[in-house]
Amino acid sequence: MRNASIIIATPIYAFGAAYLAEPLMGWHLDTASLVEWFGGLPYPTRLAIKGFFGFPFVFHIVHGLKHLIWDTGAMYTRRQVWISGWVGMGLSA
Repeated sequence: MRNASIIIATPIYAFGAAYLAEPLMGWHLDTASLVEWFGGLPYPTRLAIKGFFGFPFVFHIVHGLKHLIWDTGAMYTRRQVWISGWVGMGLSA
């Protein structure tokens, strides 16, 4: 779960820092420029980027729901924990 959080949060902080440095560096990080840049990438590259960021996001949500189920006191046996982990991986993919 920690790696998923890092993959989700790092680009947010990096973009925030780049956005603050934009006037000093002469960059153009407005929405239109970013959409044009991303749209210009080859389709397989766009798909890989979306998958790279989409998987940890969905993984985090699914396993967060698993923890909410655990908070109710359900699914505490070793077998249920193991099954819920693999179900979470399957739903994330």
